[in-house]
This record gives sequence, C-alpha cells and structure tokens, in this order.
Amino acid sequence: MKINITFLTKKYLIIFLLNFFFNILLFGQNMIQNDVLYELLNEIDNKIDQRDYKTAKLLIEELQEDIDELSFENRLAIDLRISEIQYYADHNIESIDQLLVNLEKVQTTDTSRLTYKYNNFIGQVFKTSKNYKKSIIYHKKALSNAEKRNDTLDIIFSCLKIGRCFYRVEYINTPEYYENNLDSTLFYYNKALLFPQTSKNNHLFSRIYDNLSRIKMTTGDIEIAETYANRALEINKNINNSFGIAVSLSNLSNIYYIKNEHIKAIKSAQESNLFIKNKSLSIKRDNLEYISKNYEKLNDYKSAFHYLNETYKVSSIISKNTLNNKINAIEGEFNLAREKQLTLIEKNKRLKTQLILYSVLLLTIILLVAGVFLYKRNRTYKKRFEELINNQKNNLTVEQLETNSKKATKIPPEIVKSILLGLDNFEEKKEFLDKNLVMKDLAKKLKTNSSYLSKVINSYKNKNFAAYLNELRINHAIQELQNNKELQIYTIEGIAERMGYNNGESFSLAFRKITGLYPSYFIKQLKKQSH
Repeated sequence: MKINITFLTKKYLIIFLLNFFFNILLFGQNMIQNDVLYELLNEIDNKIDQRDYKTAKLLIEELQEDIDELSFENRLAIDLRISEIQYYADHNIESIDQLLVNLEKVQTTDTSRLTYKYNNFIGQVFKTSKNYKKSIIYHKKALSNAEKRNDTLDIIFSCLKIGRCFYRVEYINTPEYYENNLDSTLFYYNKALLFPQTSKNNHLFSRIYDNLSRIKMTTGDIEIAETYANRALEINKNINNSFGIAVSLSNLSNIYYIKNEHIKAIKSAQESNLFIKNKSLSIKRDNLEYISKNYEKLNDYKSAFHYLNETYKVSSIISKNTLNNKINAIEGEFNLAREKQLTLIEKNKRLKTQLILYSVLLLTIILLVAGVFLYKRNRTYKKRFEELINNQKNNLTVEQLETNSKKATKIPPEIVKSILLGLDNFEEKKEFLDKNLVMKDLAKKLKTNSSYLSKVINSYKNKNFAAYLNELRINHAIQELQNNKELQIYTIEGIAERMGYNNGESFSLAFRKITGLYPSYFIKQLKKQSH
C-alpha cells in the first residue's frame, strides 16, 4: 500500500511539474508577443503624432495579420488606432457610435490607460464637430482617469483640452452651455500650471501659455498677453519646436500690432513664417495679413498690397473665402501712392538712381548667398556620391553578424542560428525584391514566428524589419545602377518596381534616407561618370 501511494505521489508530482513547465513557456512566449505589440503600438502612436499616416497604416496592417491571436483588449487598442488614422488622415470617421461601444467594452476599470485614450479621442471628435458640451464631458472623464493613475503628462494634456473647449464655447458666443466660460478655461489652465515644468511636458506648457496669451488679448490685458507669449516662445525655442515657435511669434505679432509697434509686428510675423514649414497654412495666412496691416499703418501701401496678395494666394488654398474687397481697397491706395511716387521720381532723378543701386546691391547679395548655398549643397552631394561609388559609406552595407556576445535574447541559440542562416540565404537569393514580402511570410519561410524573427533582426542586424528590408533593396539598387547602364534609362517608377517597391515615391524616400541623395541625382552622376 505504501508503494502504491508513493508511486501515485510521484506520478502526480511529475504531471504537476510538466504542467508548470509548459505554463512557464507559454507565459514567456506571451510576454514576448506583448512586448512586440506594445512596441508597435507606440510606434504607430508616434507616426500619428508626426502625421505620417501612411506608415501608421502599414504598421496597423502588420498587426492585423495576427489579429486572431491577440487578446480582446489589444484588439480594441488596434481599433482605436485605426479610427485615429482614419479621422486625422481622411478627416472623417465612419461612426462615433462604434467608438462609444468600444469605450463601454474597455471600461472594465477606470484606471485603464486605454479607457483614457478612448475618452480623449472621442472628446477630440466632438470638439472638431463643434459639440463642445460633449467634448468637455469626455475630456473630463479622461482627466479623472489620468488623476487616478497619477499620470502627470495625461493630466496636463486633459486640462489643456478642457480649457480649450471652454474658451471655444465663449468664443462662439453660446453661453447657454456654461456660465463664466473664460473663468473655467483659466481654472483648468492654472491647474495644469501647478505641476513642475519638465522636458516631457514642455510642449504642453507652451501651448497653455499661447492660449493664455490669446485670452489676455481678448480681455485687453496686453502686457500680460505679451508676457505669456514670450514664455511660450522661450519654451518652444528650448525644445526646438518649429511649429510652436511659429505660433508664439504669430501671437506676438498680433500683440505688437495692438500696441502700435508695427516694425516689431512685421519682424515677428516674418520670422514666424520661417518656422511654419507648411504645417499650418492658416498661421501663414494670418501672418501675411498681419504684415500687410502693419505696412498699411506705416503708409507703405506698396508693401501692404504685395503681402495682401500673398495672403490671398495662401487663403485660396485652404478655403474658398477670398479677400477681394480688401485687396481692391488696398489696390486703390496703392495706385494713388504710385502716382505720387512717379511724380516724385520725375522731380528727383537722384532718388531713382539710389533706389536702383540699392536694388542691384540687394539682388547681388541674394544671388551670392544663393550661389554659396548651391555650391555647398552640390559639393556635399558629390562627396556622398563618391563615397557610394567607393563603397565608403558605412550605413550602406548590411552590418556583419555579431558573435553570440552580442545583445542577449531569450531565444534558444539553435533557433537564432537557424534564423541567421535563413537570412543569409534570403539575402543571397535576393528574395527581398519581392514587393509583397511581409515579416509574417518570411518568418513562415524560415520556419519560425514573427516575434523571434523580429528579435533576431533587431539584435543581430541593429535595425527593425522595415529598415533591414529597405537597406537590402537600396544596396542592391546601387549595385545594379552601377553595373547595368540599361537600368539607368528606366524611370524611377520602373526602377522601384524592380527593387521591390510599390511606387517611385517610396523608393525615392528610402534611397534618400539611406544615402542622403535622390536616386535621380545618383543616376545623373553615374551617366556623367561614364561619359
């Protein structure tokens, strides 16, 4: 009897240990998958913030390939990113109702950050449709969630959004929603400003100070408005935020105009336009209008007319509203000023001569600066081209495989070795030229999974899968273009097709990123070299 009991005990102990061991393996695999998913979701969020919706869509498609293997919460996280991309890229959303349904599903706990992100995005959708009442409700829910998680960055961001909505309610003159809307705006902005300013929240503080500056302009507190605008400008310069600098300078231009400091107003608006980089044409339009109005105050009707014309050009791009009436008014003043100027020129030849000399001198300086710039740029391009031809550019060659002392992974060594051998064969056979290639298919071909393949490429190639694929293709393109003169007469689209790209634009961007040159310039130099 003792023997049987001992035997049964050992049997169940072995079963227990085996079950425990398999659970550990399964848990480890799930951890790896979750890490990869979290990394991809963060990358998608970054691309959305950078307005790179095309890349964000490609990353979403990669996640959707394994959608059936993901948890319910992760699927909802992906659905949110899809809605964000659709909303920000295409300026529409299929159904706000589906977002609300998903929000109900993720609200298993008030402290879930996914709940915060859903509330925040729904609030943004309502704000864009000018339903500020509902927008405030959902942004307040997001704020409550952030406070429970004690997430300072999310708290400040929510306060910024709520304050902005209260300000818009006041701005559109609909006081039936709330009373004392500007007081509410100031309450939430001041609540955000209670937190210490750090490198992570600097960009939010600058936006709050810019908004406070506008509010103070509205209430007539011009000196305080200028102080806030300068604070925002200082922060934006410290964090090298070009768009933020443009906004702050635009605010200052408006403030200087109110203070009748027209030269400073013109300078601020012109400097603001240098930082816009086509991110917001509405600010550029406003700046051009500020400049025109300030020149008009200075009785320089010629310059006023010029900048008002520029305003009209930009305005026609972003809306159908025209500025014909103002242009006609300025044009009449300009014509009158021109007649007076022509009379003065007739009486004073010397003034005309001086004007011509100054114009020639200015044009000469501009041409010299442009010439120096073009010379330096061409010299840089030629140097890069020569480095490519001589195989001296380090980032053009796929890195040598590291030894096992490289970054340690949690993957068994025999699997790592198998994957690396498979990648060698993949590179040798030029299978990377398949434009339909995705990580999942390559993993299947190498008899492994996407998680392992991604880890090995990151650890042993020092880059992610997309960068690894691009580098192989661009290196191959460089070699083919050098060795095959017939290929040099192809169009960029034709070359892109042969190198595994869906279109010429993707190929050109990848070529430029890796080599620092456009493919058209590289081909042109090859042709010159052959002659």
